[in-house]
Amino acid sequence: MQVKTGQAGVDELRSLRGLLDHIRADQGLLVAWGGFKGTAKTEAQSEYFKMKLWDANDVLQNLFEAYELISDSVRSELPLQRVWALVSTND
Repeated sequence: MQVKTGQAGVDELRSLRGLLDHIRADQGLLVAWGGFKGTAKTEAQSEYFKMKLWDANDVLQNLFEAYELISDSVRSELPLQRVWALVSTND
């Protein structure tokens, strides 16, 4: 896994691919909080089952979906609480 705080491009993708090949890993995850440049997205599509790209929305979505499955010790470091709110509907 590689994490970048800004936007990631094809250089970061290729760097991770090289690392995966070097350590003979089956899969890699590139997380870029600022998203990805179009060239990185296009190149990653050809390796869909080997490389995953997550932006900030993907990280949060996966965290919220798996939060209840995370160990208590990890949840104590990231205490979240579900909040329900009424939503008005305009029919």
